[in-house]
Amino acid sequence: MTRILLPLAIVAAMYFGPLFAETTSGSATGSAETLRTGEIFIGNMIGCLVELRMPVGEACSYAGEFHDSSMVGHVVNWAALAALAAALLGIIGLLPVIGRLTSIITVLAGLGAVGAMGLMTLTLLGTDDGLGAIRWGTYLTAGAGLLTVIAGLGGMRGAR
Repeated sequence: MTRILLPLAIVAAMYFGPLFAETTSGSATGSAETLRTGEIFIGNMIGCLVELRMPVGEACSYAGEFHDSSMVGHVVNWAALAALAAALLGIIGLLPVIGRLTSIITVLAGLGAVGAMGLMTLTLLGTDDGLGAIRWGTYLTAGAGLLTVIAGLGGMRGAR
């Protein structure tokens, strides 16, 4: 059951949690801090899932740039897709035949989530805001990814 719920928790934390903050300045408003959720990275993919379409392709991928590169958005998008695949396989993996395969995909989804949040953090290190821009959604997503890795490893040794 944890191999189903933890990958879904990764996607929920990634989508709803504030991952970073941007400082914007305007002539009328001065400088303001804007919290950005993961919806900017995986919003198109979730939109495709809501429309019951396969979340792969140009229309469902990340279309913007994150600090002059689209790599972070694509990595976060693929990590969310791997987590959704792990949750779906977790449901099918309740059958004893493919239980080990489910555990392997779960470990890969957890590693993808931790890696995507690490890449986003390293990218934010190169900005003026630095580590101060990271918000609790990043930590929650990385923590859920680590728990997912642990649950997948437990499934490989035979724990239910």
